[in-house]
Amino acid sequence: MPDGYDPKDVVRRFFAALSTGDFALIGEFFGDDSVWMVNDVARGLPAQRGRSAIIDDFLQPVREGLFEPGDPKVEIRNMFGEGDWVAAETTARGMLRNGNHYENSYVFVIQTEGDKVKFLREYMDTAYAHDISAGSGAEGEAGEHVAEQLRRLGHD
Repeated sequence: MPDGYDPKDVVRRFFAALSTGDFALIGEFFGDDSVWMVNDVARGLPAQRGRSAIIDDFLQPVREGLFEPGDPKVEIRNMFGEGDWVAAETTARGMLRNGNHYENSYVFVIQTEGDKVKFLREYMDTAYAHDISAGSGAEGEAGEHVAEQLRRLGHD
């Protein structure tokens, strides 16, 4: 464990931060070389590279565009690791802006570096996420930016 950090503890703290919806706090887990990939082969989603892309172009538009403030909450069900790699089976639950309750199972494969998430690959039921979130979308000044990001992520 480089730098005295326990990779599983870093992942636990990351998911606790992710559940808050505090983008500044979540951003502290990423550096300029961090990568977040959603494994959605059908839509060919690109990897998000760097703190700004991960937070500003991906997480914030998705969370604010689809979910009620503060949602979803992420519960870790199982976690195991070797070296700086951690696999976490999670459940995300929350209310969508369209009034639907969201509950989806995820697996994250995460490589840590010190207290940062260096690489993250997210596996989930993307068809369920797309279907249950239909009709969600942000309004106001950020609405068009959010709508564009959601379209890019396959949410019409």
